[in-house]
Amino acid sequence: MNLVVSDASPIRYLVAIDAVHILPELFSKVIIPESVITTELQGRKTPSKVKEWASNPPPWVDVRRPAKPESLNLHTGEEEAIALALELRTPILLDEKEARDVAKRKGLLVIGTIGLLELAASKNLVDLTDALEALQKTNMRVHPSLIQAALKRQDGAQSKPPQGRFIE
Repeated sequence: MNLVVSDASPIRYLVAIDAVHILPELFSKVIIPESVITTELQGRKTPSKVKEWASNPPPWVDVRRPAKPESLNLHTGEEEAIALALELRTPILLDEKEARDVAKRKGLLVIGTIGLLELAASKNLVDLTDALEALQKTNMRVHPSLIQAALKRQDGAQSKPPQGRFIE
């Protein structure tokens, strides 16, 4: 994959578990809406580690505003991320269920934090078990069945080559 647009939560949790390094290995450029950087990743309740990262994003991050923002009854960052992904015709990194559903209805390929970690593990960029354990120690709300499904897919993938479809 080349470009990808990201909402706040995948960035937030990858930074929190020290796995944000996987993004430039998986994508040539990560587009983040300006509102996500300034409001969500640098908000009052944002962990200092994430604020620090967002205050000086790496060169592989491009902060943009969508040319045509859409009103989708979601948070501003999610709406802008979806609008940018539609404009750029690129996949989107999203975790929140309602936003994922909207993005899928609009025809976007949606990749969540767990899917990113699975993809990274398939390329030997992270140990999936360790990364998922670290993720569970954050405040990310993820159903245990999603963690178990990812681990099961990894166990099955060890006997066959990766298929390239990671959207959890």
